[in-house]
Amino acid sequence: MEAIFDYFYELYDYLAVYFSSPSFQRTVLILKLFSFVVSALLMFAIIILLSRAKAGWWVKERLDSFKKPNLPQKFEQKWNQIKIRIETGDETNLKMAVIEADSMLDEILKRMSLPGKDMGERLEQISKNHLPSIDDVWEAHRLRNTIVHNPDIGISHKEAEKSIEAYEKALKELEAL
Repeated sequence: MEAIFDYFYELYDYLAVYFSSPSFQRTVLILKLFSFVVSALLMFAIIILLSRAKAGWWVKERLDSFKKPNLPQKFEQKWNQIKIRIETGDETNLKMAVIEADSMLDEILKRMSLPGKDMGERLEQISKNHLPSIDDVWEAHRLRNTIVHNPDIGISHKEAEKSIEAYEKALKELEAL
């Protein structure tokens, strides 16, 4: 048993002398310098490759989105087109106005990252606390579904206006208009 301890003591002494020797210190210094040079070359290669691949496009897009948040202006333009359709008053434009307003609200709900495969599932995620006009929106959405699934059905100007008002109120509550 003592022979084993003596062996480990000799090994420890040898390693202590070796690690503190100038030749080992010189080897470590050379390895550090070599790794620094290789790291610098790799960083340079990464920068070159990223610039050639134009991989920074997403950074530019994020910065641009902070500079010019035209979301309300974009939706106001769409909303004005919907208003023009309502003022036209013919049945086709009334139906299109309801469908477009529903689509606009659905786009906002998608941007809010509400889960669901369709507008109905996204509306189920919203409570009256978050959107006080949710009941009116449901009614307008049902009219939209009726229009889409039964195109021969007629709608009155009053029904279309009521639906558009519900969508407008919801969009204002969501600060999209």
